[in-house]
Amino acid sequence: MQILNYNSLEVVQILVSVFFSIVFFQSGIDKVIDREGNIDFFKEHFKKTPIKNIVPLMLTILTILELIAAALCFFGFCNSLFYANTGYIFYGLVLCGIVLLLLLFGQRVAKDYIGAADITIYFILCISTIMSFK
Repeated sequence: MQILNYNSLEVVQILVSVFFSIVFFQSGIDKVIDREGNIDFFKEHFKKTPIKNIVPLMLTILTILELIAAALCFFGFCNSLFYANTGYIFYGLVLCGIVLLLLLFGQRVAKDYIGAADITIYFILCISTIMSFK
């Protein structure tokens, strides 16, 4: 089945890239706008862990990676519309997978197993879509 000259896998790839663009732009922008609130939240979240002293650095790295992943997914979406090429979506999703692994690592270190389980759902979607590329 095709929609506007895209096969079903390409449609899925495009939709998932838009999904992760929304997820990571919102998350990254929130971390920029409310940096102090996020630092306070993460300091509390990681207060009993070995990484409690590097929270501001972790937040900065995470914010940058989330915004780059979102931008790459969005660029891939735009590129797919103008040039019918979903290649950049692949790279955006790979970076999304890395960001999700970093988030999962943080949740596991903080022993927030419910939060880690929530991230797993996003990771499954990301990896499944990466697997759809030839």
